[in-house]
Amino acid sequence: MQHSTTATKTACISALIIGVLSAAFAFTTKTPAYAVTAGCVAIIIGLVSLFIGRKNIDDMQLAAAGIFMSVVACLVGLWQIYS
Repeated sequence: MQHSTTATKTACISALIIGVLSAAFAFTTKTPAYAVTAGCVAIIIGLVSLFIGRKNIDDMQLAAAGIFMSVVACLVGLWQIYS
């Protein structure tokens, strides 16, 4: 197992924070299209962070959690659009 650098750790933690913020935004916004857009952007950021942190399992877990929260944001937005 390789040690993560500060930049890698920052990228993966940022992916988690952005994922959580996009999910919170999806629950509070009145425009579901913005929730889907924010979730998709957060998914892309999470995937990039996952690629950056692929050599350390701790970093991958942070990025994966961010991706999970981003998917929740997309699903909430889509549910609001289609219901």
